[in-house]
Amino acid sequence: MFLHDSRGATLGAAALGYTAFTMCQAIGRMVGDRLTERVGSRRLFRLNGSITVLGLVTVVVGPSQFVSTVGFAVMGIGTSVLVPLIFSAAGHAGGRGPGAATFVSRVTTFTYAGVLTGPALVGWLAQVFDLAWTFAGIIPVMIAVVLGAKAMAPAGPGETPTKP
Repeated sequence: MFLHDSRGATLGAAALGYTAFTMCQAIGRMVGDRLTERVGSRRLFRLNGSITVLGLVTVVVGPSQFVSTVGFAVMGIGTSVLVPLIFSAAGHAGGRGPGAATFVSRVTTFTYAGVLTGPALVGWLAQVFDLAWTFAGIIPVMIAVVLGAKAMAPAGPGETPTKP
């Protein structure tokens, strides 16, 4: 919708934004475990969160449908490992056994609630403010998520473990 309504893309060209996002997200998930082992979960979370911010900024300020489509692709790479890393951190924070299962189930419940309510909230805000301004409003939220990444566990190479 953004590419069609805000950037003047045809419906076919606008679909490329979603395609670019999902393809890049799938590629990122395929290499996510190896990257986590190599750089550590906290660093990877911050890196990918920052890539997500870069992609979102590119989408919002991109002067053309092509640039905004590239921004959606960059967002796909950035978001690819965030949820799996959050689930992993929740499992580690809960310790072993029932504690881990409880933490993961709570995080999963909130995550899926966000998946259901997020698009509706974005749509409502887009009707009030415009889709570009709504996307712009997500940028500071994503920056806060990146800055809060020190809660990620376990520590990877060269990282000091945090206590839950």
